[in-house]
Amino acid sequence: MHDGFTFVELIIAATIFSVLVTGLTSHLRGGGIVWRRTTETVEALQRQRAALDQVARDLGNAVIYDTNQEAYGTEAPKPPLPRFAPDGMDWFTVSLSLSRSALPSIRFVTYRCEELDGVQGLWRTSQSVGEARARQATPVPELVLEGCRGLSLRYAYAPVVDDGQPLEWRPQWPGGSGGTLQLPRLVEVTARMESGQVLQRVAAVPAGVLTASE
Repeated sequence: MHDGFTFVELIIAATIFSVLVTGLTSHLRGGGIVWRRTTETVEALQRQRAALDQVARDLGNAVIYDTNQEAYGTEAPKPPLPRFAPDGMDWFTVSLSLSRSALPSIRFVTYRCEELDGVQGLWRTSQSVGEARARQATPVPELVLEGCRGLSLRYAYAPVVDDGQPLEWRPQWPGGSGGTLQLPRLVEVTARMESGQVLQRVAAVPAGVLTASE
């Protein structure tokens, strides 16, 4: 008998150990990649949800600043006319402050999916009524969702008086009839991402009034 290991036994043990270490390292590396991709996916989904929530919140607090379209115009001090188009929206909304002591304020907000400063995404601007009237300073855009390649919007119409008839979805909202401004009741928001993903949300405007197309 002899004490210790032979050279061959050491080689075998070292080989087995190396195989185990290599397998463990590959497993840990693969797990790290999966964990990182899962985290990135979850964060991306959270950003997308937050962006659509913000659009829905602004639409949910939409207000008609003045029911008469003659009150709006392109010259100061008239406020801008709300616009609900196939590729963007401009409207007045009630902005709620996080502070209980601060009163809600009316803001004029816009949403566009475009490239600004080399960044493609969904951009939002917000102005007070006074700033929107003055038209002197260009509002600073806020990036709501990076990677938005295109924004498509549809608006719900009530084609007939009969409540049993289904709504019609059209890409343009006229704003009302007879010179009276009206808001759509439902807005379908579709954002197409650079990755090919399509995000969609139907937002309700509680203060809106369904109107038939002229």
